Amino acid sequence: MEYMTPLIYQKIIKTLSYIYSKSAVDEKIDLFRFKDVLDSYSEGQYESKLWAVKELEKHITEAYNTCLIIGGWYGLFSHILCDRGFEKKVKNIDLDPVCRMIGKKLCLFDNIDFETGDGLNIFTNEKRNRKSKIVVCTACEHIDSEELYFYLNHKNKDMLVCLQSNNYYEVDSHINCHDSLQDFIKSLPLKTILYSGTKRYKDDYDRFMVIGK
Repeated sequence: MEYMTPLIYQKIIKTLSYIYSKSAVDEKIDLFRFKDVLDSYSEGQYESKLWAVKELEKHITEAYNTCLIIGGWYGLFSHILCDRGFEKKVKNIDLDPVCRMIGKKLCLFDNIDFETGDGLNIFTNEKRNRKSKIVVCTACEHIDSEELYFYLNHKNKDMLVCLQSNNYYEVDSHINCHDSLQDFIKSLPLKTILYSGTKRYKDDYDRFMVIGK
């Protein structure tokens, strides 16, 4: 995988060692984070993020000064984006406060940051809901469909968004899956579709992606 350089492997190993040591003194850190970190850098996660970055960068212009990532987890998307040359600010936003701590440990680029909170609030925040922002969510399957529609319906009409979901219904936390790409598109209040596509994965499920305004 072109992104998985020796440096990120070193970061992962050091972070896993940190998690092990921290888990002995901090009840918020448990050893399930080992698997969680490794899952976040799995082949499937890497492929879906790289796909999103490659298609999104075709639509990024100098007009955009920040990329905000909803459900940024430990920051893999942001790392791939910056590794491919994005030099503006990138903010990973996640409800899980531990993601910020671990994400910072894994971070490779100075323009990447982490924040604890509900990323959907971007669309009701006057300072963030602007045409100069790019918003990415590669985990729409984890967000209630009506809630996602409501917040996206409030977004700045010129804001660029990149969204992914899937038809992997077997996972309990997947509450917003779709049978097809067209079903996913219909569930979104986007006025302009710049890109839409489907990728098949080894686990026999489809991942859907939409880029638009």
